[in-house]
Amino acid sequence: MWTGSQDKSGYGRIHVKRHCERKSGRNFFAHRLAYAVQTGEIVEPDEYILHQCHNRLCCNSDCFEIGDHHDNMDDLRASGNISGEKNPKSKLTEDEVWIILEMYYDEGMTLTELDRKLPNVKRGTISDIVYGRTWAKVYDEFREAQT
Repeated sequence: MWTGSQDKSGYGRIHVKRHCERKSGRNFFAHRLAYAVQTGEIVEPDEYILHQCHNRLCCNSDCFEIGDHHDNMDDLRASGNISGEKNPKSKLTEDEVWIILEMYYDEGMTLTELDRKLPNVKRGTISDIVYGRTWAKVYDEFREAQT
């Protein structure tokens, strides 16, 4: 398990200064370096390491599968670990998202009006919610209830 620094998405990161093409060094994902050390294989930049344990800090190559972006998205969706209230970084509940959808679709509030009414929610987040880019489960349930 990685215990060092993390990026904003919760993945382990390590900074390497020596033996690097840049004088200032370079940041690497801890799990990618761990995979290379444990298996002797370098993962190509367009390949993804899929954490089968769904723990972003895991550095055990036994928990990894190699895939592409599509595989990663399928794995992420199937895990259900990061969607909605299950996401530890989520600042909203499903009920609050439902209310945002009601204000937009039922009450006819604009994004600008929602932005003013909800100062603790970023405008981009509101936009993603009302267009179904995030909170897709709640969005789909809301739209289904509208028909």
